[in-house]
Amino acid sequence: MAFADPEQLEQLATQLDAQAEEVREKYRQFRSRVDGVAWQSDGADDYRSHCYRLVADLEANAQGLNDAADDLRKHAHAVRERLQWMSDMVEMLHDKAEELWDDAEGAFDWGKDKADDAWDKVTGWL
Repeated sequence: MAFADPEQLEQLATQLDAQAEEVREKYRQFRSRVDGVAWQSDGADDYRSHCYRLVADLEANAQGLNDAADDLRKHAHAVRERLQWMSDMVEMLHDKAEELWDDAEGAFDWGKDKADDAWDKVTGWL
């Protein structure tokens, strides 16, 4: 199982937030220009309405970029937690393996001592 690098996820989230701000800056400029149009008529009102709908769509897109950035940050946090858990498990398993190795060495030494005692006893009868 592969995990994404949390730092790269955070960087991508930052880039998405910056792009959202760029979109906002562009539509603010656009809206300002639309507001500055002196044309007055039904056609002008239709034009402004259409432009304001475009601005609303652009804001929704910018918010979508921010939402995606937030999701990436949440995922980065979850990946960090999972990686830490995995590291903790590896450390725990390592400690347990060392403990079991020490137990096995102790059992081997105990068995060797008993075998040596038995050998000494048998050879003592000879």
